[in-house]
Formats: sequence, structure tokens, C-alpha cells
Amino acid sequence: MPNETKQDFIKMEHDILNFWEEHHCFDKLRKKNYANKKFRFLDGPITANNPMGIHHAWGRSIKDIVLRYKAMNSYSCHYRNGFDTQGLWVEVEVEKELGFRDKKDIEAYGMENFTKKCVDRIKHFSSVITTQSKRLGQWMDWENSYFTHTDENISAIWHFLKICHENGWIAKSYRPMPWCPRCGTSLSEHEMSGSHKDITHTAVFAVAPVKNADFDMLVWTTTPWTLSANVAIAINPELDYAFVKCTGFERSLVMAKSAIKHVNGEKQVLRIFKGSELVGLEYETFFPYLSVQKDLIHTIIPWDEVDANEGCGVVHIAPGCGAEDYELGKTYSLAEICPIDESGVFFNEYGFLSGKSATQATPLIFENLQKYGKLFKTHNYTHSYPVCWRCKTEVLFRLVREWYIKTDEIRPKLIEAAEIVEWEPTFIGKRMIDWLQNMGDWNISRKRFYGLPLPFYPCESCGKLTVIGSKEELNKLGGDAAYELPELHRPWIDSIKIQCPHCKAFVSRIPEVGDVWLDAGIVPFSTLGYFNNRNEWEKNFPAEWVIEMQEQVRLWFYAQLFMSVTITGRAPYEKVQTNNWVLAEDGTKFSKTGFMIRFDEAAEKLGSDTIRYLFAGASMASDVRFGYNLGEEARRKLISFWNIYSFFMIYAGIDKPVISEPESTDVTDWWLRNRVDEFVLKGIKYYEKYSFAELVREFELCTDDVSNWYVRINRRRFWKNTLDADKQNAYNSLFYAIKAMAQVMAPILPFMTEHIWQAMTLKYGSGEESIHLSDFPKAGPINESVLKNVEKVRAVITQAMKLRNDRNIKVKQPLLILYLGKELDAVCAPYLEVIKDELNIKKIVYLADFSSLSTEYLSLNFQIAGKYLKGNLNQVKMLFESLTEEEMTSCVSDYKKGNSVMITGYEKPLPTEFFILSSKEKNHIARSQNEMLVALNTEITNDLKTEGLYREILRHCQILRKEAGFAVSDRVLLDFVTTAPSLVSTIKEYGSDIMRETLSVIQRIQSPLMQKELQLNEGSLTVKIMRIEAE
Repeated sequence: MPNETKQDFIKMEHDILNFWEEHHCFDKLRKKNYANKKFRFLDGPITANNPMGIHHAWGRSIKDIVLRYKAMNSYSCHYRNGFDTQGLWVEVEVEKELGFRDKKDIEAYGMENFTKKCVDRIKHFSSVITTQSKRLGQWMDWENSYFTHTDENISAIWHFLKICHENGWIAKSYRPMPWCPRCGTSLSEHEMSGSHKDITHTAVFAVAPVKNADFDMLVWTTTPWTLSANVAIAINPELDYAFVKCTGFERSLVMAKSAIKHVNGEKQVLRIFKGSELVGLEYETFFPYLSVQKDLIHTIIPWDEVDANEGCGVVHIAPGCGAEDYELGKTYSLAEICPIDESGVFFNEYGFLSGKSATQATPLIFENLQKYGKLFKTHNYTHSYPVCWRCKTEVLFRLVREWYIKTDEIRPKLIEAAEIVEWEPTFIGKRMIDWLQNMGDWNISRKRFYGLPLPFYPCESCGKLTVIGSKEELNKLGGDAAYELPELHRPWIDSIKIQCPHCKAFVSRIPEVGDVWLDAGIVPFSTLGYFNNRNEWEKNFPAEWVIEMQEQVRLWFYAQLFMSVTITGRAPYEKVQTNNWVLAEDGTKFSKTGFMIRFDEAAEKLGSDTIRYLFAGASMASDVRFGYNLGEEARRKLISFWNIYSFFMIYAGIDKPVISEPESTDVTDWWLRNRVDEFVLKGIKYYEKYSFAELVREFELCTDDVSNWYVRINRRRFWKNTLDADKQNAYNSLFYAIKAMAQVMAPILPFMTEHIWQAMTLKYGSGEESIHLSDFPKAGPINESVLKNVEKVRAVITQAMKLRNDRNIKVKQPLLILYLGKELDAVCAPYLEVIKDELNIKKIVYLADFSSLSTEYLSLNFQIAGKYLKGNLNQVKMLFESLTEEEMTSCVSDYKKGNSVMITGYEKPLPTEFFILSSKEKNHIARSQNEMLVALNTEITNDLKTEGLYREILRHCQILRKEAGFAVSDRVLLDFVTTAPSLVSTIKEYGSDIMRETLSVIQRIQSPLMQKELQLNEGSLTVKIMRIEAE
């Protein structure tokens, strides 16, 4: 692979992909670890319905990071990728593709054609996602991915459902369910989790006349269409209610006392009373002329759940249109009316509403309420309202007969199993327990087409339900026709009748398909060999670690837990980790219909390593923001590590060192070995904790230490012309550091680290064919004192640099003396030359007492002196401030002896209490003010000034070399043109140093390759440069 110092990282990643494929690196890794201890992992299936979005890259990156790390530690990993390939999400997208509006279009198109279209779609997008995942650098057994629409997966779910049936958990009942009128199917409780958005509806205050009384009830609802199914009104017996006389209404209106504020205009409160007075009264419903309402008696019933804080404290009850109403209706044996069909359209018996959708009916309802004097007012009301999780249509609640799995019996077992699991973050575990404690029965049936065919065969002859538990059982009971099925999907399976095991009658399957989370929840069994290789399955179950988004707590994690506890009695996973949402840089959500960053676009613009690095460094418990500005910031951090590698490669390309194990006695080499070993240990710690953000932070700290400390202070060792033992030791040490850091980061940065491995490790050292075939590095014993001492040394340098900055003295300007506290002698002694070089200091002096750097002086205590001196205070103040240094020293001496102080020009001696003794740094002394004793002599002599000027000229020469495009080993000619005497003398005095540092010869140049005119404080200087051609 090419050694490029200016790397095209995108091209590099494509080259690495080709390298991995050509050398079969993944296959070799699996073969290498095949017989070793297993890392039990299970991949949650990604929906093969659209291309992978950038948000998918977070979870998939983390999965790949963990598997690569485990493989480098010799674990045999489970590399089976999963695709979720059937259900409502696929159907909706195919409907869009075909331009269908509802289920009727599918029926007209033909179920067989529709199913084939669905399969075509998932095959296409599973291929697209596979290609994208490979581009991300994800290593999986792509040719062996599992698909949830296969007979293998369907048959496994049948096995689970049969166990549920044997346990007496399968039931069919009428219940009001969340219903999508566009998809024409019910939605389960866990599907509705998170499927809410703020929607503005037109709410209505409607009037219900009370029979045999002189008042009416005021009712409030946000779903006017449900008034057609009203069968009762509920009040809270303990709340305060009021009779209110309102303008425009002959009879007084009853409402909660707290709701009187909703009445606009003139109003009169006639009486306050408890709601219990209303219980049992009969009223006229809103549309009594509808045929479904004519024979019903409508009464006011008590309900302690009625709240006066919203609406008017009077609730209209429609058991066929809401779960809470339904449960209340059971208590009072209320009629259950469902006014709409599966498309959300009113049935024919609903008069003026017949044939209208629930949405279309709203203005007609208001019009009819107005016509019969039952409309009080309407208003816009914004609230959180459920929408279909796939098509985003507003959900209606509809009384339907569906199939359920009862949960009461299994609930305590699920909670017990969940409590053993390690949840990360911990609040996810609390969320799961809360869900399990409050969940209802699992609605598993959907009135759709392309999905899991529920294996339920209810016999009309004997009334028994047969649940088929496997494909083999279907073949046994279904005869020859079952054997000839092309697949276990509709419409083909609908034609199979089984012979009832109880009465031998022929029975048809129910037409419903199953909840999509059955498809994904069974994969610990269908994909790991539970049904065909139980010994192998036991080696892979339960999973040690799984990861998906937090929203999957009530979805995939719940479905897995439910199905696993049912089949085995235990949880299917030991540790669950979740990540959160990926947002745009401004904090807004990505949207398919709005702003979205495509994965392919991001990979080709930022590179997959950058994407992986950004996601690895993010907190798993919080949302992460993603965008090109943030991506560029992440890439800049990676380039810091790349630059260390480039530095090594530049000089190694010149010297061609033969790398061996570092055995240097150089203190900086010894520090580097300890620092990198410390990083290796922390890398192991954070990988084992799945704390990738902490690992990334530690990597950045280590990179900064190696770059801005080791490389910086050792660059002159690499600049030397000869490859002596000292320079070889520097190569050995830096090689080891880069190699070890690359191996630690290989799971996160598979492309960059592979390039470094191929271009550096295998060129100058030895190793496996790929970095991903190498073992995770081992750390030697760490000498903590070495690391702590360097921390102190760097703190000294940092503090001294601050003193320079405070005095506006640049580092290129040499200074004479650095003063340090005596206690720093032992720590700093091994690094004496490093400190001097970094700070551009000539000499270091250790002091036990810094008082010698200060001078003492007196100042007037105006509060005390003013009382006695009075009118003479200003005179004394002026005389005191004009004292010479010698006179002040004499005054201080008298003060410290306790004698009166004599001030030149003032006749009377002054008592010591008139003064305050203080100290300050001497001229040209800059001293730190913290606990670490550091001081600088900032006096700049002529010689120091000249040397500083030389360093500035040298810096410009080195910049000119770089701008002219010279390699570090190229020899050049330099020419200086100036009339400034100080510049001429400086170049003359330091000419040999300039030539040595810049690999140059100074002589006149007539036709330079490049020249630059510099404006320095001392005058103008023109520098010319050209190459010395090889002879």
C-alpha cells in the first residue's frame, strides 16, 4: 500500500476494502478463532425496506467495534446479520411504490402479486444495506444473513404460539384497539409506544338535555366523531359541580365548578353541589334519531377517574371507541357501539354520517349539533395524539375482535427474568420493568396480507382451536397440498385446510397475520440452531451482549424476553445496551420527507472511520448530533494521530531503520512505553465495559501526549543525519507506540489502522497479514512514578510558558534563567535539557527560598497615618513615592528593626505603625502565583536579542522550505538580501547554524525557485531558495 503523507482518506478506505476482499481477511479471522471460546452475540434485524440511514450507522458501528475487539482477543464470534423482511412496514412502502391508497387496491391487484412485490423489495434493499454496511467497515457473514420472512423463522414462531396455546394464553376477544384506517389494521400496545405527535384538533363542548329536569349537561370531547357512539355520561361524585345560566341557552348547564371559566359572555352561577346528585339521571344523547341509539337508555354514571382540570368535568362515554370507556362499560353493562369500518368510514346505519370518514364527519356533526341546539362552542385544541407508526395516519379507536396472548400468568416471570439482566444505561432496565408491570395482553393479530400467517385453525364443528406448531405439523394435518406450498405466506397458505385433531372436520386458517415483533422476537431460536442443532444453540444462548435503540425496550427487547421466557424460562440476553436518536447538527430530527443525510453521501464525504469515530465518542444515554461540521471536527482529531504516523514515515523513509523491541534507557523513550502501555490497559478496561466514549477520550489524551510531548521534544533525534543508536532507539520506541495505539483503535478505526499496519508495521517490522488478524496488544508493567514525574515536568513548562505569555515574550526569544523550587530538582533533573529546549532557556537554577527574587518595600497605611499627619499626609505621600531604591531599602531596614522611619525631605521620624511591609518581584522577574514555584528572569540582553532574531529568521526559512515543496531530506541554497545592520550581523553570526538546521548552503541566487520578503521589527529581509541539484 502506498506511503502517502498527504492522504486521500476516502480513496484509502476503498483501497482497504479491496485489500480485505482480495486477501479474504474476514474468512481468515473466522478460521483463526473458530475453535476458541465463543462470544455470544445476537444481531437485531434491520428493516430491509429502504437504504440504511446515517442513524443506523451508530448501532451498526458499535456492533462491529465490539466484534472486532472480541476477535482480536481470540473469541469465536457470531457474525450472522439480520434483516427484518415482512410485515406492515414493508407493505406500506410497496403500496406507495404502486400508488395504492388502501387495502382495497391490494385486493384488486391480487394478493399473490402483492406478496411477490414485497419479497422483491426486501431482496433489493437487503442487498443495498449489505453494500452500505460493508462500506461502513462492518464485518459479517453477509452470505448467511437471516431473513424474518423465511419459513424457518415462521415455523419457529408457530412453535412459540403453540406453547402459548398449551398454556391457555391464546384468546380472541372484542376490545377497542388503536386502529389505522389507512392500513386497515389494529396496532398493539407496544407498537404505539413513542408513536405520538402534537396535533391540533377541533374540540367541542356539546349539550346533552337531562330528561325530567330543567337543566342540561355540558360535555367536552376532542374526538367529535365518537359522539355518534355515546351510551352514557360520567361524572365524579366527589367533585363540585355548578348550575350555570348562560346567554343563549334557556336551561341552565351543569359543569364542574372549575370549568366555569370556559363560559364566555354573561353567566350566572345558580348553585354549587356535589356530583353525586347527578348519578342515575337519564339524558337525551346527542343524536337520538340514529337507529343504533333509539333503543338505548342513556344515564349519568359515577367514575372517580373524571378530572376537572381538563374539559368540563363531564365525560361522554363510548365503549366502542376507547379502552378506558370499554372497561368502564363492562362495570355498568353498557352497550358497545363501533360506528366505523376498517377504513374509518361510518357504517350505513349512521344516517347523515353514513359513508363519511371520521375526519370528514366533524363539520357535519357540528352542523347537526347546532341544528338541534346542542352545540355550545368549538375551539382548536393541540394535544399529543397517536399516529400509525408506519404511515403516520392519525389513529382511531375501534371495537374489533382480535387475537391476544394473555399476560397475567407470565408477567411475574418476565419481571423476574428482566431483573437479572444488566441494563445500560440503568434507566432502561427501570423502563422495562415499568412496562412489564403495566402492560396489557399482547394483541398479535393484524388484518393485513404480507406477514406471519397466524397458525390458528378454529373448528366450527367442535369449537376447538388447533394451533399448528411447526411446518411438519402443518404437513401432517394438511395433507399433500401442504407439502406443495411454495412458502408459508398468504395467499398460498390460505388454501390449506387441516383435519381437526378432535373431530376430523376440515378447518380453514384464520385470515389474520401476526404482529411484526413476533418476527424479530423469535430470532434467538430461529437463527442460532434451537430447532436443528440444540448443542450448538446452547453454546450461543443467552446472548452476552445485545444493542439496539432505546425505543426497542418495548419492542424487540420485550418480544425477545416474552418469547424466550415462554420457551426456556429465562431471559435471552445477559447485558442490554441501548443508544438513542441521531439528530441533525442543529438538534432537529432527521426526516425521510425533510432534511436527511444519506449514509452513502456521508461515507464518501467524511469517510467511514470518521463516522464510526464520531459515534463511538458519543454518550449512549443521550441523543447524538451528526453533521458535516461535526464530522470535520472528528476527522481533525483523527488527523492528529495520523500526523504522528506520518512523522515516523517521513524519517523512516530516509533512514530505512530495522525495527526491534525497544530497549532504550532514554527517559523520554521510557516514558513513551509506559504512557502507551497505560493506554492499552485503559483500552481493555473501556472495551470490556462497553464504554466507547471513555475510550475515545483516552485515545485523544494519549495522542496529544505522544504528539505534543514525545514527538515534539524528540524531533531533533529524528533530524540527525546519521542513524546512530540513539536515533534507532527513538525509531523503535515510536514504532511500538504507533503500532500499539493502532491495534487498540483498530475496532473503531478499521481503515486508518489497517493502512498504518500495511504501510508501517509490515514494512519496518513484522506482524500478521492484517491488523484485524493480530492479537490485542498486551501491556507491560507500568512505572507510575515515570508518568507522574513527566506530568510535573510538563506542568513546569506550562507554567513557565504562561509567564512568557503574561510578559508578551515569544518562545523564539531566548531567556537567561528559569528558577524552580528545590523540591523539583529530582523530578526535573532527567529532563533538564528538554525543559531548557522547550522554554528556550539558557540555565535552570533551583532555589529553596524564592525571597531572593523579590524586593521588599513599604507603603503608607493611610487609615492610621492620616489620623496623625492630617494636613501633612499628601506631603509625606509624595516624598515617600519619590524615594530611590537605596532609600527605600534603608527605610525597610529601619522598619524591620522596629525603629522609626526617616523619609528624606521630612524632618520628623515616623512610627512603624504608619507603614505596611510588602514585597514584589524584582525587575525582569516573572513568578508564578500558584503552589508550584516557577520564575523567569525576563531580562533580554543584546546577545539574547540577537539569538532570538536568529530563531525568527530560521523559522521563516523552514516555512519557506515547506511552501516551496521540498522534502525534509532535500538540500537547498539560501540567499538573504537586507540593508538592516542587525539582520546582516545576525545572519553572519548564525550562518552555520542556519545552514545546519535547514540543510542548506548560503550563497547568492540569481534565479530562485521561490522568494519571500519579510517585514521584521529590525527591517526588511528577502529570503530566496532553490534546490541543490544532485551531482
